[in-house]
Amino acid sequence: MTEVRPGAVASASLWERDEEVAALEEAITALRADSATSGTLLVLSGEAGLGKTALLAEARRIAESNGCAVWSARGGETVTSVPFNVVRQLLQPALLSLLPEEAREYLGDWYDIAGPALGIAEPVDRQPDPQGVCDGLVAAVRRLAKREWPLVLLIDDAHWADQETLR
Repeated sequence: MTEVRPGAVASASLWERDEEVAALEEAITALRADSATSGTLLVLSGEAGLGKTALLAEARRIAESNGCAVWSARGGETVTSVPFNVVRQLLQPALLSLLPEEAREYLGDWYDIAGPALGIAEPVDRQPDPQGVCDGLVAAVRRLAKREWPLVLLIDDAHWADQETLR
């Protein structure tokens, strides 16, 4: 077991998770210290019931207490066939916090293509090009992430994410 940094207080639901909590704190501290738009990827893996979701809740608590914006989503076995389900969960709250014209501005030329995938615009009559939708979502993420930086993304059960999100 590793020692938690002085002043760190893990949530009461975590027991013998000092090493994992320290890794979360280190990643968030590094994110806060980096003024550029870069970051770290932390992957929590393990058998069901080991407390990965509790660690993600702790990551949220640490991030928010350090002034980070947090976007979160959860994959699900029953919704793997719903296109852009996880990416919609991640982006929709940030987009819905904007006025409709601001959301249109953030998506720019991609609004009519990516907006329906995010659930913030009515679908167009024709089936959009899947690559165009992905390109539009990338543009939206880039713009919104700059606005909300420092930003922490939390995805629980990512192995159950839909194919469109994974792409």
